[in-house]
Amino acid sequence: MTLYRFIGFVLLLMIPFFGLWYALGALPSAPALWLAQVALPWALPEVVQSVVIDRHQLMVFTLFGEAGQSVVPLDQAEYQLAFPLNTRILSYSIPFYAALHFASRIEGSLERFARGLLVLWLLMFVGVIAVTLKNLMLGLGGDLLWTASANPLPSANAIALLFQFSTLIVPTVAPIMLWAWSVRESPHWRAILLGEAAPRRQG
Repeated sequence: MTLYRFIGFVLLLMIPFFGLWYALGALPSAPALWLAQVALPWALPEVVQSVVIDRHQLMVFTLFGEAGQSVVPLDQAEYQLAFPLNTRILSYSIPFYAALHFASRIEGSLERFARGLLVLWLLMFVGVIAVTLKNLMLGLGGDLLWTASANPLPSANAIALLFQFSTLIVPTVAPIMLWAWSVRESPHWRAILLGEAAPRRQG
């Protein structure tokens, strides 16, 4: 397979994979979201009340609310503050990786895909944490997040950097790196990726 045929095959496979990903909502990223459901209330018990998966969104309910346009503890508030997270901004790495992986037609395809998917889920979990911290930082305002939390938190600059890295770089770069790693032992793909001489066919 030439590089141009491979790219064309990837683009073709993206149509069904992205269609399925969109139709399934939050299901493709479910393991990362389930882990976040446990981790966020545990790590921020003074800030996060609960985390709920709603279609393709993750709803983070806090222990704060608003009263007179001011953020106050929930028992003093008129209504509760909750922050939605669109999981698709993180999970589109899955259909992209699937298209790259299955277009390459390498041996042990399903096992290799499962290992790559596990890595993507772990990266998505980090992304969920990063986006949630950014939402809490902006939504609660001021230093309330750091004051309320008993556990140490990253600085505002670190949260902003992690958010940008998790949403802008990881979903596009991670699938390419995982695919390149999975085909590294194939002589044919080494020839394409590293510019080595292509192996000659016998007969």
